[in-house]
Amino acid sequence: MRTTTDARAIATRPVLFFDFDNTITEGDVLDRVIERFSVTDDWKRWEGAWIRGEISTEECLDRQVAGLRASKAELLDFVADFSVDKNFESIVRWAACEQIELAIVSDNFSCLVREILSRSALPKLPLYANQLTFVGNRPKAHFPFKSRDCARCANCKVTHFNNFPGRSTIYVGDGLSDVCPALAADLVFAKDSLATYLGSRGVRFEPFASLETVADFLIGGIGSTIISKRASRRMRGGVPALNIEKPMSKRVADDT
Repeated sequence: MRTTTDARAIATRPVLFFDFDNTITEGDVLDRVIERFSVTDDWKRWEGAWIRGEISTEECLDRQVAGLRASKAELLDFVADFSVDKNFESIVRWAACEQIELAIVSDNFSCLVREILSRSALPKLPLYANQLTFVGNRPKAHFPFKSRDCARCANCKVTHFNNFPGRSTIYVGDGLSDVCPALAADLVFAKDSLATYLGSRGVRFEPFASLETVADFLIGGIGSTIISKRASRRMRGGVPALNIEKPMSKRVADDT
């Protein structure tokens, strides 16, 4: 049983948020799914429109998923061979031992993410992701975590910070869907297009190529010490931890 002292100690610890595709996994899972099961090349047109900012992430994914022809079993079988960065398990085990909470936030779909994670020796982790339903071999995308006030992302990742009020945050990601949480987090690990974006705007981040860098930083005790000091300074100064959109309704992690 946790005591009041235990609860207070946990409340001062940071929360870890990880993107999934090409962060936890080795390669972009959803891109490969779309390439493999699209019946036309229209997905490339939607991808280009999204990159140019002409359509939102939700619109892009909704159209791309509508162009897939695959049953749930076929998709799960296809993603089963994707590898998880071997250092992620070390991070998860360390976080559990240190009673530091960890969550996955992804623009991928929960059933695909869960299938990949189930192949590794990991405990069930909180997951905030999009969802799929199926009618035969026609999947349909659903976006339970989209923002009602901003059309930029299909899964408004930064709102999940609100599930941990007053807590410092560490964010690890690689892409444009990670921009908003990266800008709001206390400490960011970034690579690829996220690193390019943050660097072009003078935003500080820790570069990484694999999660080995993140594991060394965290398990070495550096990360927790830095974040705890930042949180302590922020609380003494009376400054709110984050200034981000409040969720419109209570949102919970997928646990299916």
